[in-house]
Amino acid sequence: MTAVPLLQVALDLVSLPKALVLAAQVAPEVDIIEIGTPLCKAAGVEAIRAMREICPDKLILADFKTPDVGGLEAAMAFDAGADMMTVIGGATLATVEQALAVARKRGKGMLMELTGVRDILARAVDWRGIGVDRIVYHREWDAQAAGREWTEADKVTIRQLIEMGFKVTVTGGMTMDLLPFFADLPVSVLICGRGICEAPDPRAAARQMRLTIADLWSGSSSGSLP
Repeated sequence: MTAVPLLQVALDLVSLPKALVLAAQVAPEVDIIEIGTPLCKAAGVEAIRAMREICPDKLILADFKTPDVGGLEAAMAFDAGADMMTVIGGATLATVEQALAVARKRGKGMLMELTGVRDILARAVDWRGIGVDRIVYHREWDAQAAGREWTEADKVTIRQLIEMGFKVTVTGGMTMDLLPFFADLPVSVLICGRGICEAPDPRAAARQMRLTIADLWSGSSSGSLP
């Protein structure tokens, strides 16, 4: 039986008050609340603290996409209340190792974010070699706007990463219509941003996406990180 992927909402906003309102609306229907990179930059670690206060029982991910000083930025995220943080795929192995060490020491999660990475499988071998086990496979916002579509080649790469032992999060323009495309993959987390946040009723949109994921993957999910 394949586990149902967790649903993560991406709050890619620059207004912290608006993000907090949205988070409060959708929290009952999602498993992970992501403080998107724009919000991390606009509001800093205060965004993490505020999100933790209003969503005390949810997993919180700070999408730092850390490029350097991995240990320091990981500590900043976790000290503020995050459960997970991301390191950009172009970071050196030393940066990845430092962030991973802090995450392990704190009992938290660190994910490699693949934005801009072209030699994904080669880099993945290096990451697995130092103990990384979580990856975010990302169809980037700007690439999507330029017409970049999801393809079978993406699914082949995702499957290879899973076979290497990675728990894979998938993101990039996720919609209800797109979900069936990934339903034959045992991914760990699916991220939806605008499809939830820009819906007329964000909570209803999140609920429908959660129920559709459960139906497509069949199995049972939990509120803990898979």
